[in-house]
This record gives sequence, C-alpha cells and structure tokens, in this order.
Amino acid sequence: MHFSRLLPSAAAGAFLLLAGTAALAQAGTATPLGMTEAVRLAATSHPTVRNAVGQALQAGEGIAAARSGYYPQVSAGLSARTGNRQLQTDGRRQVHQASLSVTQLLYDFGKVSSAVNEAEASATAARAKLLVAVDDVVRDTAQAWIEVHRQQALGEIAQAQVKGVQSLAGLVGERQAKGATSQSDVAQAQSRLEAARAQQLNTASQAERWRLNLMHLTQGRMPVDIAGEASAPLASACAAHPQTALPAPTVQMAQAERDMAQAALRGADAQLLPTLSLNAGVNRGLESGARLAGQSATESTLTVNFSAPLYEGGRSQARQRAAVHAVEAAEAALGYAQLSVRQRLEDARVQSQGHAQRLPVLAARVHSTQRTRDLYREQYLQLGTRSLLDLLNAEQEFHGARFEQAESAHEVQRLAVECLYQSGRLREAFGLVDAGDLVAGGQP
Repeated sequence: MHFSRLLPSAAAGAFLLLAGTAALAQAGTATPLGMTEAVRLAATSHPTVRNAVGQALQAGEGIAAARSGYYPQVSAGLSARTGNRQLQTDGRRQVHQASLSVTQLLYDFGKVSSAVNEAEASATAARAKLLVAVDDVVRDTAQAWIEVHRQQALGEIAQAQVKGVQSLAGLVGERQAKGATSQSDVAQAQSRLEAARAQQLNTASQAERWRLNLMHLTQGRMPVDIAGEASAPLASACAAHPQTALPAPTVQMAQAERDMAQAALRGADAQLLPTLSLNAGVNRGLESGARLAGQSATESTLTVNFSAPLYEGGRSQARQRAAVHAVEAAEAALGYAQLSVRQRLEDARVQSQGHAQRLPVLAARVHSTQRTRDLYREQYLQLGTRSLLDLLNAEQEFHGARFEQAESAHEVQRLAVECLYQSGRLREAFGLVDAGDLVAGGQP
C-alpha cells in the first residue's frame, strides 16, 4: 500500500492519544496482565509511539507540499514604485499598483519529481521509524513481562529452598538438644538458611524491579502483576531460518534513507539544468494619474521564461558532490543494518537452541538430585552414614538445578522475542496491526 494513502488526515493521529488515555486507566487498575495484553497496552500508549506517529503524519504532508510544484502558483500584492522621472500625469514620481500573477511550470528536467520522490522516501523512512518505535516498545514490554515471570518462578524455588534448609536446621536443632550432633552442625545449618533467605529476598527485589519497569512501559500508576504464561508464538519463534525472515524495521528505515539520498542526488543534478515556465500577470494602477487618457487601467502580460544557472559560486556543484557522498553513506548504512540484523538473529537462534537442548538435561538433573537428596536424608536419619554437610549440599544442589532449569526456560522465551524482533515478525506475533494502519487510525 502506498504510504501517502495511509495518511488521510492529521486528525487520525488522535487515535493513539485516545487509546493511550484508555490504556492509562486500564494500567492503573490492579488487574493482572497477560503478555499479549501488556504488549498491546504499551504499543498504544507509550509516548515514543505517539511521537513517531506525529512524525509520520508530518512526513506525509511533505509529499503534498512537494507535489504542489506541479500546480499553478498564484500570488497577488500591492506595490509602490518610485523613480527618478515622472510616473504620473500630474508629475508625481511615485505610483501605486495592484498586481496578480500566475506561474505554471512547463518543464524542469526533474526538479519537482525528484523533490516528490525525496518526500515519499522521507515518509517511508518515517513509517519505518514508527515500526522501529512500536517494535522497540513491544520487545521491551514482552521481555519485561518475561523477567517478572522469571523472578516469580525463581522466587517460588527460593521459597522452597528456604523451607528445605529450614527443615534441616530444625532437625539438627533437635538432634543437638539430644546431644546427637555438634554445635558446628547447628551453625552450618543456620549459615545455609541465611544464604537461602538472602537469595529469596533478592528474587523478590528483582521481581518488584521488573514490575515497576512493566508499569512504566504500560503507562500504569502502580506495579503491574502478571497472569498466565508466555504467548504461544514464542514457542517456534527461533525455528525460522534467517533467510526466510522479513526485513526488520531498521533495515526498512535504512532502505528508505538510501532512497532519500538517491532522490536528493537526482534533485542536485536537476538543479544544473534549465527550467521552462509560463508566467501571466495583471497590473492595475491605483491612482487616476497612473495612466494616460484613453489607455486601459489594466496592464496584462504573458511571458515564457527559460532560465538556467550560469554561475553560483560552485554552490550547485558542491551540493551535487555532497549528495553523491550521502548516497555512498546511505548504502554503507544499509549494509551495516542488514549485517547487524542478520548477526543478532543468528546469535539469538544459536543461544535459543543451546538453552532448548539443555532443558531435558536439566530436567533429568533435577530428578536425579531430588532422589539424591531424599536418599541422603534417609541415610542420615536411619543409618547415620551421611553427615549434615552432605544433606545441606544435596539440598542446595537440588534447588540449584531447579534454578538453572527455570533460568534456561525463560532464556528461551526471552531469545524468542529477540528472534521475532530481528526478523520483523514481532507485531504479527502479538496481533498488532501494521504501523501505517495505526497512523490512519486503525485499532490493534
């Protein structure tokens, strides 16, 4: 769809402002947010997106301004002319006139068309910047939601670890009271219990930090609670091969900026060529003495102008050379954007595959360490063949395996968001409309 069609009116941009107002009210409630809900809320209310919408509307109007060069230019005015000779029949040297002029461009060797192309490329770049703004907010919100979920899961494990170590500390305390164990075992158990509690407090602090981050992204007024699990599209986000990925918004923006530079170069070349135009004018003296007796009060002219720059101090040539360098820089920027996106996408895919392959191994490790912990406790209580240090180490190793399992599972989700972002499929995954439709007033 042509971008200019997506910008029918500047009033359409009010959609996001209204959506943002509704989003503020929704985010201010205590209702937990699912991942998709949080993402859509942020995408329609974040100031970065609203700013990008305004810039896209502004760039769209630039197209109409550039196309005006094809149409007649009409102007009117009043003038006062003073000369060194008689200008009126009564001997006065000053005359006042009203004038009306019309200028129509006939042929300009591509000056206006290159300006229109540059404006269209600028509008496309503004639209790409809007896509980047939306994708950045969506990625940050989705990853903040995942981090809240991660810290909540780690918090549950930390709480179970505290209970497990606390149970061992209580058991050691009972045995110490009966004289069956030493004071050093009690101190060791207490030390491990304090470490477990410190880890629990750290996960709670991190969870609160990410809730606040999510609150700011969704324009809320209180820390955000989450509900449910990660969105289904994340499960296969990194499975697509990079060659099948869509152009990322950053690449689209670089392509549009290259098109702008090429249009500017064509415009600089056209400035060195002539311009053919048709001028029509009507002048009328405002005083009765401004015309001789029997003459018409109105003077009409029709001229054909053929003008070309002969010497401007090298300004046009310098502008042309600058445009050439701008095209070269834009080509390099496009190559870097493509390379950066490809590199980050491949990196995210490799990391995601590594974590996914670790998950079954970690699940087996959790199972084996749990069996080891249970066996050690039984041997400690019934046979006395295990020391308290063995029990504490087994307890810590079991929960450590659970921590690793939760970390890897959430890393897979975080990297899935990154894969969607780098491949240009993030908005589609969360059911958001195209940014051009957002500018035109569509709803997500």
